[in-house]
Amino acid sequence: MVESVRNRALLTEPELRARLDEFYEALDQFNEGWYFESHETLEDLWMVTPWPERVFFQAIIQIAAAFVHLVRGEYPGIIKLLDIALEKLEEFRPAQFGVDVDRLIGDVRAARDQIEARGPDRLDAFDESVVPKIVFERQP
Repeated sequence: MVESVRNRALLTEPELRARLDEFYEALDQFNEGWYFESHETLEDLWMVTPWPERVFFQAIIQIAAAFVHLVRGEYPGIIKLLDIALEKLEEFRPAQFGVDVDRLIGDVRAARDQIEARGPDRLDAFDESVVPKIVFERQP
């Protein structure tokens, strides 16, 4: 019988640390504009990550998903996803796994505010230079 991904045991702290390269790969993908791929890469790790780290990974996934919607011109959900992600990131300030969470929060808020100001009819006027870059240092 094949074990369901959702029923897998959660990683131990050493197991999670051993898989952080997957996390950093997802961040690199995000920073290169590969939002869907970033989401997919991180989702496999997120599913087996214990709390509270699981919440942090979920916030990054939600940010990536929001920008997938933006690239596709699908306004519904962008603001909601970014708001939910921002709320989750608050508990990980100032940094988590080498990610500058304080900076990420500020950058995501700036992008969110610009998207909201443009509204669904003016997404094409979105300044892509405002898309956050996730600043991080790989940790061993």
